[in-house]
Amino acid sequence: MARAKDNRERGDLESVGPLIQQILRRLGLDKKLAEYRAVEAWAEVVGPAVAAQAHATAIRDGVLFVDVASNVWMQELGLLRESIIERMNVRLGAPLVRKVVLSIERAPHQGGAAAWEREGEEPHGD
Repeated sequence: MARAKDNRERGDLESVGPLIQQILRRLGLDKKLAEYRAVEAWAEVVGPAVAAQAHATAIRDGVLFVDVASNVWMQELGLLRESIIERMNVRLGAPLVRKVVLSIERAPHQGGAAAWEREGEEPHGD
C-alpha cells in the first residue's frame, strides 16, 4: 500500500486492474465474470468447425448451455463432452464448467420473433 501512496504522491499512474478485481471479489461478481468468459471462449475452445454448428448460450451454476444445429452434432458433442469441459476449464484457469447441456436449435419462425428456440433439451444425467 505504501508503494501505491508513493506513486500517487509522485503523480505516477497505477493500474486499476487489481482494484477492479478486488471490488468484483467483494461483490461476489468475479465468478460470474469468469462464467461469462466461458460463453465467450466457446468458439476458441471447440474450434471453428464445431463453433459453426453449435454455440454456447449461457452458463449457470457451472452448467454450460449449448445450442446445437442437429441431432448428429448433438451426438458428436455428447461424446466429446468431458473433453470440452476439461479444455474449457483449462482455458478459464479454474474449474468453472462442471456440466454441458446440449439443446437442438430450431430455425426462427417466419415472423422472425426469435432467432434461437429450443426444440428439446437433452436429459440431465450427472
